[in-house]
Amino acid sequence: MKKLLFMIFSLIIFTSTTYGQTVYKSLQDLRDAYIEGFKNSDTEALLKVYSDDASIHHVDGSILSGANEIRKLYDGFFKESKGTIEFKNISEDQLSEDIFFYHDKVFLNIEGEENTRDIEVVNIAERRDGNWLVIKSYRWPKP
Repeated sequence: MKKLLFMIFSLIIFTSTTYGQTVYKSLQDLRDAYIEGFKNSDTEALLKVYSDDASIHHVDGSILSGANEIRKLYDGFFKESKGTIEFKNISEDQLSEDIFFYHDKVFLNIEGEENTRDIEVVNIAERRDGNWLVIKSYRWPKP
């Protein structure tokens, strides 16, 4: 009986740990895809990070809803600017099996600008059809 309980407990720990690592890796994959898309000024690559019904609460106070509005944001930015972006994770919290909250400090370097822009970003990602997608993004400049 002890052996059976130990095996069940071990299986639960292994499954939880593996699932957690998969989720965190998937969130890092979202960040990496965003970094690569941003570096290449590739709006379509960036849109793959978001769900079709995502919303962005942008640093300028505007709220963008859906892929078309998000596409306009990035197309407009890339028409005028080129840059690189880095993320430093602050926290990641699983809200349910298919919903994750994560908070990053973002460092945006735009060609031609002397200073790095520091931005706080909170994203909510949802697993849809086996893929993690950002459904909400809240952004504000670091005071």
